[in-house]
Amino acid sequence: MILVAADLDRTLVHSARAAGPVPEGTLCLERRGDVPTAMLTRRTAADLAALDHRAVWVPATTRSVAEYERLDLPRRLGVAPRFAVCANGGVLLVDGVRDPAWSSEVSRRLASAASQAEVARRLGAAREVDGCFFLAREAEEGLAAWCAERGWRVDAYRDKVHVLPAALTKSAAVAEVRRRTGTTHLLAAGDSPLDADLLAAADAGIQPVDGRLYASGWRADHVAVTSGRGLAAGEEIAAWLVRGLRPT
Repeated sequence: MILVAADLDRTLVHSARAAGPVPEGTLCLERRGDVPTAMLTRRTAADLAALDHRAVWVPATTRSVAEYERLDLPRRLGVAPRFAVCANGGVLLVDGVRDPAWSSEVSRRLASAASQAEVARRLGAAREVDGCFFLAREAEEGLAAWCAERGWRVDAYRDKVHVLPAALTKSAAVAEVRRRTGTTHLLAAGDSPLDADLLAAADAGIQPVDGRLYASGWRADHVAVTSGRGLAAGEEIAAWLVRGLRPT
């Protein structure tokens, strides 16, 4: 059995700003007011259904649990992944419920880093995400260096600044799913620097050509790159993942 771990935003689903040309019949999973914030094509949706039936498909996202649940994949797409990784690996959902054993393991892994209270004092106004990391509006000068000295890191993009423990990774949570399921092969997809560890750990992976990770110069021999962008890249990624499934 194959495990497929894929990021969501700007990998499989796209906001109106990142979508590019929008084909007729494109599905909208989430809106902010009248503006779509998570769209995918019908072809992508069909391939995700195939992944859900033929593999252990694990959405692996930096979204909070509430933000992930807002997509409502079972109702909108007819797929219900047994496992989902949220909060950049800080939360493992099993059948929709936060797994306490993984939460305990995360606490153990993060014990040597600075406490959330210390980081919160340094950040001032910032939103805590599922008790795992912080989302700030801007990266103050010197913040990255300050965090690095304390076992934390900063990932900044536009008006979102993720401030998270260095040991908080999607790859660690996906490795736990792999251990529990006994899957022998890992396919992965992702677009941002926060997906680099997941792609590096995979047996094979794919990243979009318009992703921040690709723009940063990150490459790996076992990681393919899409030719399309936006929703077209999402289609390409989902199709690539389906093609990577071996007969079971």
